[in-house]
Amino acid sequence: MVADRTPLKCLVADDEPQIGSLLRDALAQLGYVADVVGDGDTASRKLAEQEYSLLVSDVMMPVKTGVEIVRELRARGRETPVVLMSSFLSDEALAACSKLEHIAFLQKPFSLADLKQAVERATSSIRC
Repeated sequence: MVADRTPLKCLVADDEPQIGSLLRDALAQLGYVADVVGDGDTASRKLAEQEYSLLVSDVMMPVKTGVEIVRELRARGRETPVVLMSSFLSDEALAACSKLEHIAFLQKPFSLADLKQAVERATSSIRC
């Protein structure tokens, strides 16, 4: 008999509710239970209050960007794996991705296979 695996906790930060909902469902297929928030400030507060196994964040959001969230997370000494998403490759996001470990960049629109690969890159020791 195989024991059920406890799902990992994930935080999704995206200001588009439809994207947040789609990500919650897609991440469930990958073994994660996701909390979904709609702005960077709320994401930062949740990350300060709780431990998450993964952060999936849009780059461009109200209040704080995904890059700012990652910088705050790392400044607190947290190495939570991160997937940053965007419909365009900003220099700021690429620079953040290239300098930090456990971070991957995901170009919107993406497939479930793309999301899975980005999660695998973020959760491994390989940089972007």
